[in-house]
Amino acid sequence: MGQTKPNYSETLRTTLVSKGIWHHFIEFDEPVRTLEEAARKVPEDRIVKSIVLIGSDKKPILAILPAKNRISYKKIKTLLKVKDVRLAQPDEVLEHSGYPVGGVPPFNKITRILLDPTVQRNARSIAGGGDPDKLVELETQQMLKLLDPIVADFSV
Repeated sequence: MGQTKPNYSETLRTTLVSKGIWHHFIEFDEPVRTLEEAARKVPEDRIVKSIVLIGSDKKPILAILPAKNRISYKKIKTLLKVKDVRLAQPDEVLEHSGYPVGGVPPFNKITRILLDPTVQRNARSIAGGGDPDKLVELETQQMLKLLDPIVADFSV
């Protein structure tokens, strides 16, 4: 059987292994679209989302925050000194991060990264696992060290 669709979680696994990052994949039977769906298997307060944004300078921004939080565009504009910021379209998400919407992990091609300080409360975080039907558990401190993000409050 030839595999037609790219296996994004394998790409992620290769990246994590090559960087020596501890990880544990959590598989779902179908794509995880909501926090409620994810929370059936994993603790809700440890789930983080990686949102791809586009600044008015046309450069992508990765915003990592607790899944239950909402982004304050106003705070992000102030933080990054950009005139405007918007949510990336699905094709832009794939182009800039290398991953599809719903599967974007914290480790991807985007280097301008914002991280909400509340993410640091948990020793381990659960994030997008490359494919929409997978999540990946990561050591929060290791993630911070390797991502070297701007840690700031940008939640509503």
